[in-house]
Amino acid sequence: MKRIAVTRPRKFLPDTVRILKEKGLEAVPVPMMEMIPRNDGALEAFFKRLEAGEADTVIITSQNGVQFIYDKAPDPAALTKQLNSVEVIGIGPRTNSVLTERGITHLQMPGTFSSEGLVQDFCAKLKGKRVEVLRSNHGNPILISGLEAGGAKVREIIVYDIVPLKGEEQAAFVREALEGRIDAYTFTSTMTARSLLMMGESMGVLDPLKREINSKKVAVIGHPTADFLKKSGIRVDAVPERFTFEDMVEALLRVL
Repeated sequence: MKRIAVTRPRKFLPDTVRILKEKGLEAVPVPMMEMIPRNDGALEAFFKRLEAGEADTVIITSQNGVQFIYDKAPDPAALTKQLNSVEVIGIGPRTNSVLTERGITHLQMPGTFSSEGLVQDFCAKLKGKRVEVLRSNHGNPILISGLEAGGAKVREIIVYDIVPLKGEEQAAFVREALEGRIDAYTFTSTMTARSLLMMGESMGVLDPLKREINSKKVAVIGHPTADFLKKSGIRVDAVPERFTFEDMVEALLRVL
């Protein structure tokens, strides 16, 4: 059975193990990052603007963002009602699925599940509109610059911070990788890839780690992740057209 490295945050690992097992693959899970809600008052200010009717469109870029937003909402039911009074755009089917579960009905989604795809599909439609973008501290800058260039009035709210993990669990994974015991590597974001390379560098084994990864197969979600790895000297074998974990696994299976 092929052993597949999975570097997603810990909360996603149980489902990830199941998905890979159903495909006849063994998951080697190691969270390379964690998500921490930000407490700088920006989200509370967004709630007030939304309640006051000072937003036309709300963009939420991830299912994690939805969870953190509702965790901090003083009245989740009222938040759902207010979001249903504006245009809501989610990036990706998982984001919109979580929003639907929360009762959001006026949902849109770009054809390509990325910041670039959203700008391409909605830039002209959002001209002159008051747009609130809720996302992590590692969001693609093209989303803000692209919408502003198209004439939208954009506010960016950082809902949560993505922080690399550098503990013994991650170090043990690097040692396992260097032993050649991994058959393929998967990265769901630029930060998961960057965190692994940072761990290798801190251990003084970055070059051997990169050589080992390049001797196996690599599948990623999103062109920014692929571009980062290529610039870092790592070959990328599979990038799915649809940016979901399941689609990435299918793309990986085609090259294994």
